[in-house]
Amino acid sequence: MSQRALLFAFLLVVGFAPGLRAQILTDSNPASQFFSGQSGSYYNFSSGDGCDLLVSVWGFVRNPGRYRVPCTTNLLDLLSYCGGPNDRSAEVFLDRVKIVRKGGVDNQSEIAEVFEVNVEKYLELRSIATVTSDLSLYPGDLVIVDGKESRGDTILRIAQIVVAIASVITSTVAVINIASN
Repeated sequence: MSQRALLFAFLLVVGFAPGLRAQILTDSNPASQFFSGQSGSYYNFSSGDGCDLLVSVWGFVRNPGRYRVPCTTNLLDLLSYCGGPNDRSAEVFLDRVKIVRKGGVDNQSEIAEVFEVNVEKYLELRSIATVTSDLSLYPGDLVIVDGKESRGDTILRIAQIVVAIASVITSTVAVINIASN
């Protein structure tokens, strides 16, 4: 078997190795794109009335990404659009969700403030009214849901990498053995 055929076989094996993937996300028309469950995701929950916010969510939620949501959306609504806290993580810190708010003359050029919101406070069962003004969102807000990965998730992630590498090595050795026979 030629070196070219070996290289092709190796690239074919690497391309299909478990746990390894490549993504190309185009930015030509983000409003028409919906990449569910992948990094670089964009979600459009636009109300269609022309009054929308473009906000981003990072961290320990099920679907982090960029969101186009109605102007009336508050932090709790946004976290609901995201699918709520990531159920795979051992601990999600809803008592300290960060909001990074932009400011400056054009409202986009610099960070005006970073503050924490105790979302757990709003999720408690009680019969007294709660002021939700600190749950308001503004265009360009970045919401960061902090958390800590469980030890099991970390071990599983490492195991997936080891299996992928072992698969590539085993496949490469098999291709070399076939080629030498």
